Amino acid sequence: MRRDLLHLILIESLVTIAATLAGAFSVVYLVNSGFSLFESSLFYLQGFIWASALCLCLGRFGFGKPKHWLALGVMVQSAFYLSFVFLEGIWLLVLAPLFFAFYIVGFWVPYNILMLRQTSKKNRGEMIGYFFLVFPVIGLASPIIGGYMIEGIGYGMLFGCAFVTLLCNAILIMWSRSTDAAPMKGKLTTKNMGKRLAAGLFFEGGQEGVWWTMVPLISMLFITGEKNLGYLFALFNLAGGITSVAVARVSDLRGFRHWYVRIGALVCVPIIFGIALAPDMAWFLVLAGCIYLVQPMLQILLFAMATDRMDNNYESCSITRELLLNTGRILGGSLVALVLFTTGDVRLAYAVSGIMVLGIVLTK
Repeated sequence: MRRDLLHLILIESLVTIAATLAGAFSVVYLVNSGFSLFESSLFYLQGFIWASALCLCLGRFGFGKPKHWLALGVMVQSAFYLSFVFLEGIWLLVLAPLFFAFYIVGFWVPYNILMLRQTSKKNRGEMIGYFFLVFPVIGLASPIIGGYMIEGIGYGMLFGCAFVTLLCNAILIMWSRSTDAAPMKGKLTTKNMGKRLAAGLFFEGGQEGVWWTMVPLISMLFITGEKNLGYLFALFNLAGGITSVAVARVSDLRGFRHWYVRIGALVCVPIIFGIALAPDMAWFLVLAGCIYLVQPMLQILLFAMATDRMDNNYESCSITRELLLNTGRILGGSLVALVLFTTGDVRLAYAVSGIMVLGIVLTK
């Protein structure tokens, strides 16, 4: 049990190193390479569309050999990063999102099933919180390193390091016994989950669909230079891990997770609008720190609630959650693209995420 837990966390850590080292700068790279704001907004939107289609497909056929899916998922993600080195123009804008989509479904759905098997109703929120904590802990250093690498060596080395990290991860996945599992197949259903929790997950995806594109872009309004952006991303990641595990632990003991979700969402909304209206860097940093202190709690608790209600059916929970998130991301990403196409206003496009988070209040 402990060995499996440690191996799973190590696998997630290597994925996270690549994501925070290089992935955080993907949209910045597109803009600096000459793509317009609107074109850059289409990048992840395409990935969300492909991911939703893949969820529908795998919800029907399942994951025959989960270990192989996990390894293939990280290898395809390594191809995603190499795309920034070898592809240009329309080919980068169209092909890279397809690799990204395969990774977030092909890797994360079976990985989350394995992760959920390490939990129980008594500790589920806390355990999910520990897995989510990997991202902010790794994020303390890797975005800063990434910023220095870009300014000192260039984007090519950055994306190359992400490729090597994921290649090592694929080897670990194939070697580790923690990834040995029988075929996984889960039905796409919200029956036991409930419509209002499903709506909460959908709007969580809507917020992510905005943030994956707009957090780097709105950050660029206040801070110039990839190295400085690295410091900023590290600050965000650090703030995100501070309270999440503690709140999740309290919800394990006392229940009523949906009230923590509602309160957290209501706190986030005015902060998001404040960030969109921030007059200077000082206000931006303060408000960004506040939002990343609260927002990760929503992800953890919504995931725990869905698993509680679909207990002993981790396969259905994981694939259904992934579909809800990605369809929500399509909505958020589409609204971002629409705002940037019609107005070009980065602040307004970011503010769309406030509306998405407000929808999470529907959770019950």
